[in-house]
Amino acid sequence: MEKHHPYQRYFIKVKPVLRNKVEELRLFGLDEVNENELWGCLVSKRWKKPEPDIHIHEIVQDILTLSSNQYMTYKMIEAYTAPNLFEELSSEELKELLKD
Repeated sequence: MEKHHPYQRYFIKVKPVLRNKVEELRLFGLDEVNENELWGCLVSKRWKKPEPDIHIHEIVQDILTLSSNQYMTYKMIEAYTAPNLFEELSSEELKELLKD
C-alpha cells in the first residue's frame, strides 16, 4: 500500500466497505485477499491519476465495482513482476536447496 497517495486519508473511513468487498471476494475463492491488498490494487490500478476533488462516494463505488477478475489480474501481474529470489543461485546451490 502506498503511504502518500492522496486518497489515503479515506482509508479508515471506507474500511468497512473494503471489509465487505474482501468477504465478497472470499466467496469467489480468493481466500488470501485482505483490506490492505485490495486498497493497494485500487491505488495502483484505478487511482493511478488521483482526482484532487474526489468525493468519498466515488471511492466507495470504485471499491464496490472492482471485480474478482480485475483483482486476480492485478495479483498475477504483481507476481510476474516480483523479483526472482532464486536468480542469483547457481544450479548446484539450487539443487542443494531443493533436495529431500
